[in-house]
Amino acid sequence: MDLSKISKGGQIWAGAGIVFFIASFLPWYTAEYKGVSGIGGASVDANAWGDLGFLWGSLWALLFLAGIALLVLPAFGVAVPKLPAVAYMAVAGLATVFTLLKLLIGEDDAPEFGITVDASLGLYLAIVAAAAAAFGGFMMFKESGGELNDLKDMNKLKGQFGGNTGGGTPRPRRSRHEPAPAPAPDGLRQATTTHRAPPPGGALSRLQPPAAVPGTLRAQPMNARNRT
Repeated sequence: MDLSKISKGGQIWAGAGIVFFIASFLPWYTAEYKGVSGIGGASVDANAWGDLGFLWGSLWALLFLAGIALLVLPAFGVAVPKLPAVAYMAVAGLATVFTLLKLLIGEDDAPEFGITVDASLGLYLAIVAAAAAAFGGFMMFKESGGELNDLKDMNKLKGQFGGNTGGGTPRPRRSRHEPAPAPAPDGLRQATTTHRAPPPGGALSRLQPPAAVPGTLRAQPMNARNRT
């Protein structure tokens, strides 16, 4: 197992996800019946996989389990799809919100039947684990080069998932520390802008001697004959 393939933020996210998954099987709420005059009392526990609702706990436990697999399997040499860090941060953040809302909303008591419902250890542990995973997801986002202001830009968020709102192939981003390309020299820029294609035949065609006039070579012997 090569832990160097998992970033520090990824290790925190995976560890917190394991704690959340374990906490989902622990009691989240306990309903207690005190009986009549304290006689015949009983209590019943409910966890994230019970009657509390799929959206409040078990959904996030499954997503944490899937995320853990995607983070840990590459350390064993298994090729898996790679998700952007913002996806891990979003899952953990939403899990924190929904488990915290479940604690605030709570479950209804039934005082007329002598039944009281209270939050249990599993729910508190799940909230802490989800918050720790959200912190790990934010660390993953920072480690991947993201900035806090990028979370406000929808185009940058879509770009992390391979989205492209401008059409065509997206232009690669230049690093802030990478120097801008140097401008071309003035002479080279002028030469490239004023260059024109040579006329047909090239410059050598103008240097060729003119064609001989017919009859001039035959006239020379006649002149020589007249001189004699």
